Amino acid sequence: MRSRYAAFARGLGAYLVRTLSADHPDRAHDEAGLALALARVKDTQRFLGLTILASHVEGDRGEVLFHARIFERGVDRSFTECSLFRKEALGWRYTGGDLRA
Repeated sequence: MRSRYAAFARGLGAYLVRTLSADHPDRAHDEAGLALALARVKDTQRFLGLTILASHVEGDRGEVLFHARIFERGVDRSFTECSLFRKEALGWRYTGGDLRA
């Protein structure tokens, strides 16, 4: 989770695509176009911190509950999410997430 947050902050779109699970819905998009779109997120958002609240691993599945501090043009866009990961051949991959209130 920390590496994906840092990748968003640094505009590393190709890394973000590589760390998606094989069956993530975004895999249906053009890889180069998706990587470019993800890389551009840093141009409009300021990433001010990540707090890991909890994590749990069971076999090849993992969950990370986190709070991300993000601002966009002075507006607080911070959120809390439970991200889901699956261990695949090349390592842990993001499968999706659920926003928390």
